[in-house]
This record gives sequence, C-alpha cells and structure tokens, in this order.
Amino acid sequence: MRHYALILAAAVALSGVTLAEPTESGDPPSTAAPAGECESGAEMLVGAYYYPWYAAPSTRRDGSTDRLGWMRQALRGRLVPPQLPLPGVYDSRDPEVIGQHLAQSVAANIHFWAVSWWGPGGREDRAFREHILPHPDSGKLQYAVLYESTGRLGSFEEPDYSRLLSDFAYLAEHYFSHPAYLHIDGRPVVFIYLTRVYFRNRGQRELQQLRARFPQLYLIGDEVFGPDYRSEYAEPWDAVTAYDVYGQSLKLDGATREAVDRLDAVYASARKAAHAVGTAFVPAVSPGYNDRAVREGHPGRPRYFIDDPDSQEGDVFRMAIRQSGWNHRDPAAANMMMVTSFNEWYEDTQIEPTAGEGPTTREDDSPSADFYTHGDAYPDYGTLYLEILREETTRPGPADRPGVR
Repeated sequence: MRHYALILAAAVALSGVTLAEPTESGDPPSTAAPAGECESGAEMLVGAYYYPWYAAPSTRRDGSTDRLGWMRQALRGRLVPPQLPLPGVYDSRDPEVIGQHLAQSVAANIHFWAVSWWGPGGREDRAFREHILPHPDSGKLQYAVLYESTGRLGSFEEPDYSRLLSDFAYLAEHYFSHPAYLHIDGRPVVFIYLTRVYFRNRGQRELQQLRARFPQLYLIGDEVFGPDYRSEYAEPWDAVTAYDVYGQSLKLDGATREAVDRLDAVYASARKAAHAVGTAFVPAVSPGYNDRAVREGHPGRPRYFIDDPDSQEGDVFRMAIRQSGWNHRDPAAANMMMVTSFNEWYEDTQIEPTAGEGPTTREDDSPSADFYTHGDAYPDYGTLYLEILREETTRPGPADRPGVR
C-alpha cells in the first residue's frame, strides 16, 4: 500500500492540479455526499462518462509489447508523434490507473462517473464491480451506470427488450445499494443511452414493466438531439440529457462559436419542453470530437475556435461550460452537468490527461499525413482539460470570469 500511495501521489503531482487541503488522515476530502446521496444544494453537480473497457497492450510473438495497443484506434495514437494517456496505454483494471483517474477527477471537481455498462459478467461490468468499486480510494467519488442500449437491446431496426428486466435486476443486486452509488431524492440514478432510438414510439410496454418492477429508479434518458424537442418525448423519464454533443453542434457548424450558440438554443428549447411535463433537464458538454481512427463518415473537430485567430486550445470546452452548462443546469436534477467524456479516446472526447510532453502537430500517420487531423492543430494538452473543468465549475460564477468571447 505504501508503494501504491507513492505512485498515486506522483500521479497527482504529474497532473499539475492541486487537490483540496488534506484531512487529518492525510487523504483528500471526498466530494461525494454521504451514502451516495447527491448534494441537491450544490451549485453544479459534475458527472463524467467513464469507460472501463481498455485492455493492456498485447505481447507479440517475439516477446515485445505493442506500445500503442488500443490507441491505434484513437486519433491521438495516429498523430505524429503520438499523444498517449498520462499513464501510457493502460488496462482499465490496473489499480494504479484507477487511483490516478480518481485523483484527477477529484482535482477537476468531478463528483461522479457514469460508468459504461455492457451486461452482466462483461469486461466493463467486472472492471466496475471488481476493480473500481473495491478500490481503496473509490469513496472519493460517486457512481452511476450508463446502460449501453446498443449492446443490450439489439439493433435499431429490430430492438430486442428481452434482457431489460433481468439486466436491471442484476444492477439492483450488485450496484444500487453500494454506499457510493449516486442517488437523487433517495433513488438510484441510471443513464440510458440512445433512448431517443429505443424508446421513442416503441418499447413503451417494456419501459412500463421496468418502472413497475423497479419504481425507485431515477432514469435519465439520452433524449435530446437537435431542435424542436417535444414534451411527449420527455414524459417517460425523470430527466433527459444529450450524450451526443458533437452531432447537434460541432458537426454542423464546425468548431465555431455558432456551434456553441446552436447547442445553447437546443438546450433552452429542450429544457422548456421537459419542464412542461415535470421532467428535469441535464446539460452536457464536450471538448471536441474526432473518431476517424475507428470509423469513417464523421468530420473531426479541433478543440479551439477555427473562426477566431486568437482562440486557444480548450476554448470550445470552456465556452460550452459557461454557456450551455451553467445556463441550463436544473435544480430539479440536482444542478447536474455531464461531461462527454472522461476517457472515450476512440472518439477523442476525453478530458483525461495526455503525457503533455510532445509538440503540437497537424500530422498523422496516414498516407496523406492529414487524413485523421484534417490539417487541424492538436497540442499534447496534458492536464489542461482538468484545469478548465475545475476553473469553470467552481466559484466565482461565469459572469465574473475573464471571457473567451
């Protein structure tokens, strides 16, 4: 344990972010409320989507290690030179990595992780249940499940809801009563991905069965995408949110201020529609997006404003928090704001630190040298996004901060 404590201390020091003053025991104070209950009076309850699906790099036949491993499917692994996570290409079950992620989250003013869950006994389930929750520092955060519908409910064309009730019975048995599990008004919180696909004009009978069997649930639907959100869509849920920030802002307008304004307008309309039927609203923000290393069809977006020659790395994230996060946080949902994401490297939405030692680059390892980057600049950003998140979600309020406009 002493060896682990030294590693954790070094990780926090490397992060460049100072934690709150330690308690008499020497541990940083927890940001989590007692027994998993959220702090309804908090000015902003910050959550981040967390992905425990990464495996350690494989060993080749000659005994050498594939240094890039899963980062070959991430933009940052294709850059020249690559920009790797601070701990390297890691295994999500590694206790030292989990400890670093917890320390970084506390330092960044993240209060809980919404952990990606793909079914009983899967890699993500075991990482969450057997490695994250038992970790000696796990009490510094709270946790909720992100129910991955695409892995549990079949195809978009032919949904299969047969596993829904048994899945939630499993979650109730293994997660909801854990002392660090996130509750709102005494009810365990579950995020359900792509409810706008699986439960809009279909799946209503199965959803009613879920409510009947587990009436205590606080369900947050991934509902909001684009303008003209309708109240009837929000009615089945306790709160609605938008996982996909990119598709309704940056994809349409590029990394511009117009994109942030568009998102702000979408959220204002959706919040109003949700409130009309007594449903709460949870805004979400994201630093950027580029999934070209894992799939084709989506234009990548940098993390600075391309319509402002003076814009700096991180300005898109900073302005989204100020405008879309603060403006639309909802007391009915404990003033929650979600970050997409802590560590979804495949889509380059992560705020997890890079090593921060390399140069800014526009070059990648494709034959054209810019297939992945589109020629945009990608700094090896280090701890920048943890610092932005903490700065922008703690006092003083956004109106009192120097602007990036």
